[in-house]
Amino acid sequence: MVVLITGAGTGLGQAMALALAKRGATIILVGRRREKLAHSAGLITQAGSQAWPIVCDLSDQQAVETLAKQIKHRYLQLDLIIHNAAILAGGAFEQLPEQHILAAINANLVSPILLTRQLLPKAILIVGSTVSRVAMPGASLYSLSKAALEAWALALAAETTIKVVRAYPPASKTAMTAAMAQQSGQRFPLAEPNQVGEHIIRRYLAGESEIILSINDRLLFWLQRYSPKLLHALLKRYHRQLIKLWSS
Repeated sequence: MVVLITGAGTGLGQAMALALAKRGATIILVGRRREKLAHSAGLITQAGSQAWPIVCDLSDQQAVETLAKQIKHRYLQLDLIIHNAAILAGGAFEQLPEQHILAAINANLVSPILLTRQLLPKAILIVGSTVSRVAMPGASLYSLSKAALEAWALALAAETTIKVVRAYPPASKTAMTAAMAQQSGQRFPLAEPNQVGEHIIRRYLAGESEIILSINDRLLFWLQRYSPKLLHALLKRYHRQLIKLWSS
């Protein structure tokens, strides 16, 4: 199995890469920071598998095109692409700089679409977010990009033979979540990335098409579907706190 994972230098991307490496997969590691990718590649090698780290800024469409050409030169078809990398770009909508908006849309939405179109893998795994279904104050741009990516993936599954899987990981211990917790002055129950990555890969290999790991996410999705007015009222009540949280 040959798998490409974006955002593979740290956190959940690295954890999923290791989970697959332990099962014998060859991993193409994509990310912005060379030293982080090298560290992930070393861990995969220690696990007895092969790794190919490639530095790429997914907000740069030309860099994504070059990335696809590199991969096609070596592999006829990939077994799986895991679209994991994303730019948060959170905060009050009217205060978001235009360059942040464009970078987030390119990295979170346009690049996964173009990469999939150019490589046409057997399967894709979309690492989604709670806000792709439950749009929260302060996360308007992130909600947009994640929800649009999901809609595209579902249409792709209906149109082609590409298998599409959507995963919703719980908040995990990363630099981003640490900053959010510090900014809000609160502590959050954060999951261990290695455990989350293992669970996602295990359930992907078991054939699941929708992977929801958190009870809290299930509750929010249920409210969105069956009691949207109540959910809207709750978000309105805490909108200032949420904007502050996502701004970090």
